[in-house]
Amino acid sequence: MDFRRLKYYRHNSLILVASGDRKLLSAIEQVLAEEKYNCITATDGEQAWDMILQKKPAIVLADWTLPDVSGLALCHRIKANLEHTDLITTYFILIVEAFNYRQRQIGLDTGVDEFLGNPIDSSELKTRVRSGLRTKALMQSLTWTNQRLLAQNDLLDSLSLFDPLTKLLSEQAFASVRPKIMQQFQGYGNYKGYGFLSVLNIDIDRFSEVTESYGSQIGSEAIKAIAGRLSHSCAANSLIYRCGLDEFVCVTPHHEASACKQVANDLLDSIRKHPIAVSSGLLFPLTVSIGGVVRVLDSRTTSDENSFSALLKISTEALLQAQQSGGDRIYIEESSPE
Repeated sequence: MDFRRLKYYRHNSLILVASGDRKLLSAIEQVLAEEKYNCITATDGEQAWDMILQKKPAIVLADWTLPDVSGLALCHRIKANLEHTDLITTYFILIVEAFNYRQRQIGLDTGVDEFLGNPIDSSELKTRVRSGLRTKALMQSLTWTNQRLLAQNDLLDSLSLFDPLTKLLSEQAFASVRPKIMQQFQGYGNYKGYGFLSVLNIDIDRFSEVTESYGSQIGSEAIKAIAGRLSHSCAANSLIYRCGLDEFVCVTPHHEASACKQVANDLLDSIRKHPIAVSSGLLFPLTVSIGGVVRVLDSRTTSDENSFSALLKISTEALLQAQQSGGDRIYIEESSPE
């Protein structure tokens, strides 16, 4: 992370705080003012939504019990809005009851990035906001990186960068960067200093049973919820692509080879720990299988498309092994340059 860019975000990013509890609103506003953040407030959901569309805040901090449009519904409007794609990277913090874990589970499925317990602890508030600004800056940086790769192939205008359902990077975007991806991660640019690269193939276990029993609409909602958890649980510098109906690819540079397995375990746990909730009220105890490969990046690493395709092949074979072993597990291979 470029700390000069982070400093820019701190002093120039707008934070919207929305709550019908004026005492709570005042307390949060006071803490943010003391930290010299640029802050605006709203007392109901529709007012907050109008401000979001007009002002495009970097962080939205909203109360679950917000009048007329709840904080949860407000998050859904932001994360699922196809007309305003510039809202995709908005960092959303939901204020929930301190020990209400059901609210947190539903929030994760909706796309909430972080939670803040009520009553408010000022140190926790400061930490959540700092984390949000770092994540927002990093997401913007990663988006710019992928856009530059697409622009090199003159495809930026013709390709959709984000998958419309999950808001992850799309299969088209993945196909377009594959010829350049090894060069991107070969110790240059924003990734200088990383010595390893991992590729994880992720597939939802027995997903066809969900669509056969409940239909494609419920299946789409389940995919969206799983994509939100994967995005929330991956490493900060990961790039996640939706590649196929219920398949995802996660590409991450690392300082150590062992970090790959940690990322895979975090992704696996994010799905298995809680059932997936959909709008009909159904809960699905879904799991995923993950197959991956981690490779050292050194002077022997070639930067052509064939080199990355070889990694994809290994990770696909590892995924198959994880699935044949019963699913809900990971299988990681280590690979060295030829």
